[in-house]
Amino acid sequence: MDEPAAAGDIMGLYLRPGHLALAGARRVPEDRRLRHGALVAEFPKTAGYVTGPWSSYVPFTRTLSEPSGATTSSSGNHVLLSWNWKLGVKDFRVQISQRPDFATTIEDVTTDNTSYAPVLTHPFYVMGGSFYWRVAGRDKGFNLGDWTQAQRIDISQRLRVAVNRAVRRRRWTRVRVTVSDPALKRIAGASVRVSGAGLRPRSAKTNGSGQVSFRLRPRKRGRLLFSASKPGFASGTLSMRVR
Repeated sequence: MDEPAAAGDIMGLYLRPGHLALAGARRVPEDRRLRHGALVAEFPKTAGYVTGPWSSYVPFTRTLSEPSGATTSSSGNHVLLSWNWKLGVKDFRVQISQRPDFATTIEDVTTDNTSYAPVLTHPFYVMGGSFYWRVAGRDKGFNLGDWTQAQRIDISQRLRVAVNRAVRRRRWTRVRVTVSDPALKRIAGASVRVSGAGLRPRSAKTNGSGQVSFRLRPRKRGRLLFSASKPGFASGTLSMRVR
């Protein structure tokens, strides 16, 4: 091998035939001179990136997993369906069905919120019974993600209230109130309350025929409200105008 070179400017280094030749090396500092036949050289640093060849196209499926925390809350005549927010989701799609496989649905709605309250006065819910709901997220491209597992809702039957005659202001009138279920089967032992139109509220329970009578004398025009309740049923109401 050639004798070690001294520190200084090196424009090129050429070794004997068969050896690698290095060119473009810059000035080597004094503390990096050759020792024991080894050459230390520094090359100019350049900015930027060098991109290699791309791989071939590989297909993949982009999916949104189901929202977490699906919860059903019920209180009296209200039901609230709720779930957790999910990153990458624009809105949510909620389905309610009378079947756990959702072969048919009675509600199919989209909401920007993380909760939904079905309107229980809808004819589908009046008869009560068991219902099922699920929710899935949608991204900005309206791609639908995975559905949650079916969540069960148990809705009580709503009581029906009927009154046999109208009531007039400042006149005594005896009215008969009938309470029944959605199938028109009369309900005994239901609590009935009447109030409004300047009337002192009154309460009584239905007899074995599902009926109760009140003698009323409203003091002013307005509306009377008849409400019926019983454990195991959703409360029912009837509003009557007083002339």
